[in-house]
Amino acid sequence: MASETEQIQNDVITIDVLGALKKHFVTAIITLVVVIAAAAGYTFTRTPMYTATSELLATYRTSASTTGSSGNELNSGASYINSQIQTYPQLVKTESVLQPVIDDLGLNSSVKELAATVTASNPSDTMLVDISVENADPKTASTIANAVAESLKKQVTSTLYSDEGDKIVSPVNLTVVQQAYAPASPSSPNVKMNLAIGVVAGIVLGVMMALGRSLLDTKVRSDSDVAGLINSPMLGTLSRDDAYADKTPVIIAKPASREAEEIRRLRTNLMFALPDGPQSNVIVVTSAGPSEGKTTLSVNLATAFAENDSKVLLIDADVRNPSVSDKLGIEGNVGLTHLITNQVSSQDAIQRYWKQNLHVLPAGTQTMNPSILLNSRAMKALIDQVSGAYDYVIVDTAPMQVANDAAVFVKEGPELLLVAGLNVTDKRALKQTIRELDTLDIHAAGVAMNYAEPDKSHKTGYYYYYDDSKSGHGKKSQRQHKKTEQAKD
Repeated sequence: MASETEQIQNDVITIDVLGALKKHFVTAIITLVVVIAAAAGYTFTRTPMYTATSELLATYRTSASTTGSSGNELNSGASYINSQIQTYPQLVKTESVLQPVIDDLGLNSSVKELAATVTASNPSDTMLVDISVENADPKTASTIANAVAESLKKQVTSTLYSDEGDKIVSPVNLTVVQQAYAPASPSSPNVKMNLAIGVVAGIVLGVMMALGRSLLDTKVRSDSDVAGLINSPMLGTLSRDDAYADKTPVIIAKPASREAEEIRRLRTNLMFALPDGPQSNVIVVTSAGPSEGKTTLSVNLATAFAENDSKVLLIDADVRNPSVSDKLGIEGNVGLTHLITNQVSSQDAIQRYWKQNLHVLPAGTQTMNPSILLNSRAMKALIDQVSGAYDYVIVDTAPMQVANDAAVFVKEGPELLLVAGLNVTDKRALKQTIRELDTLDIHAAGVAMNYAEPDKSHKTGYYYYYDDSKSGHGKKSQRQHKKTEQAKD
């Protein structure tokens, strides 16, 4: 069981990473290019440096009076060399070794500066000392490496063991076993390695940048942001267009437009998504937060159902902030609040709009606590009554972050349509809404996205289907299309 849970968690993490890369692919690519360019710039602007290496061997010098070397003397000599040779890498960088090199070669350098270019090491389990010198000139590098080797040999074999002018033979003998030669190719910069590091670092940083932007981004930017939170089908997408801002729904104002087709597609998908059951023809429209376009969608969806000769009632149940009447340009002072409280009859509260089969019930003026009003028996009785009198009832409710009126309606039997606005919906608010719905065991019939960027495919090949005044295509373009189709037949 634990392994299955870990697998699910890994799958979620993978999906999140892939989703972040998909959404912020451009950011990841830009980061990769910048890092590679920086690595290339650093590499190709560096001065090529050459490294030359000389090698010395340390041996133990036996005493001259001894005709043969005993085993004890050899072991003692080996131990002595081991203890001494470990200090030679540091000895190489001292003034006693480097100053003679500077003087002999006439170098315009201090001991400290020369020491920065010299590297000495004692390979493990050997009696060898490697001396490497890095310089921009390969010949100079080899010359200095050989000079440092000779200076170290001199210091170890004689100078260090002199006592006030009396020279003592050193027990350690250093022999140059490998002279330094001018290298044919530079040791740095390592072009292949630097570029490889740049590619790997660019990929890692690109992924991190994409994940960072995804984590810091608080708005819904794509369908995948919503799909990852709610287990409901995506029923439709409405593009960002001024046509939706008009007081006349697009089905009426621009029946041949792209926007009208978007509404029709949503209507058709919703019809298939609605289950069979009591009050399943009542569609409650809500969103996580305000300004996500739920009212615009509601009025347009109602006209789309009415266009299909269905008998439709549009109810503005967002009594806290009613906007259906303003959206349609109708009188909204008398409506739902008055009907539920028996102040007016249904004939006085419900208005006909556009067609005989499309009716609108505005919110009316707020006269009492909205929660009490919408949770009343009178409200439940009204929903039950209109669900049997109409083919479809569209109920525009308050956002879930304002009030859970939508959940109250849906709990009685109607279906929920959740609206999310791209670049408007707050992810945290949406998550909180989904958690609340899950707690109440409410599952949305579907999700509709608002404010999507228009699909560019509509602008090529099939533009003549839409009455696009901006591009100058109208009935003439449609007639041209019909002629073309007739010619094909």
